[in-house]
Order: sequence, then C-alpha cells, then structure tokens
Amino acid sequence: MGFWSFLLGRPVKIGDAFFGEMQWVEITSDPPKSYFECERYFKPSGKKIGLSVTGLLGGPTPRQKDFFAQVEANYSLLVAKFIPLIEAEFGAWLPLPVIKSFAAEFKPIGLDIPACDKLPILWEITFDTLHDVNHTVTVRMLDDEPQYVRLDG
Repeated sequence: MGFWSFLLGRPVKIGDAFFGEMQWVEITSDPPKSYFECERYFKPSGKKIGLSVTGLLGGPTPRQKDFFAQVEANYSLLVAKFIPLIEAEFGAWLPLPVIKSFAAEFKPIGLDIPACDKLPILWEITFDTLHDVNHTVTVRMLDDEPQYVRLDG
C-alpha cells in the first residue's frame, strides 16, 4: 500500500458483469450525485468510452444497463438529431463546414448514465472532434431529444 493509499484509503472498486470494473466516486456533500467511473466497449465507435454511472455503492441497476444498450441501438437516430445543434453551436464561433461524416468527424469519448429511476431521463454524451482538437463537444439530452450543445476546452 502506498503512502497516499494508506493516508486516504484505497479507492472502492466493484466488478459488474455488464460494465466491468467500476470505481466508486462518493459525493459526501450530496450522496444522490455519487457515481461510478468505468470504461466499456461502445459498438457504434468500435472503441471503449468513459462512463459515469450515477448510483449507489451496490452497483448499477438493470435500467441503467438497458439505457446503455438503447443508446447503442439507437445511436444513428440520435446522431441525426445531434448534427443540427452541433453545426449551429460551432458555427456561432468557429467556421464549421457542414458535417459530412459524423463518424469520421466526431468520436464518442464519454457517456453520463443517470439513475434512470424517473422520467424524463436527462443525460449527456461527449465527443472529440477533428474540427477543434482543443475542445470536446457535449450534447445534453432529455430522453431522446437534444437540449443543447456545450463546447468545453
């Protein structure tokens, strides 16, 4: 055990059959915002993406696993809804040509999975883009409708 692990305690990790190894991040000031961090293979990109899964120390729920599977299954339909908002947001401060190939121009790198215990479901998906390597693009969703796009960098 290293000095900091001894002093601060080891991170709590669990193994989940669906999500794999997950590290617990406890928000002591607001426990309902506590979450797990992990990576999982994402079929639409053919690569792993980072996941933030809100929940309790007992692990993710079947609803959260179903939610992830639904995002994978409906990804192409969701992308069609992302494109106009991303073009508008980029166009407000950077010259972005019309997106020709979303899969080539935007790579999913993160997905925030909420508790999924009440409707509507508010969630986010984040992308790297070749249009600006210094920024990420996050789409905020309410169920399957995009609410807004945020550029972070």
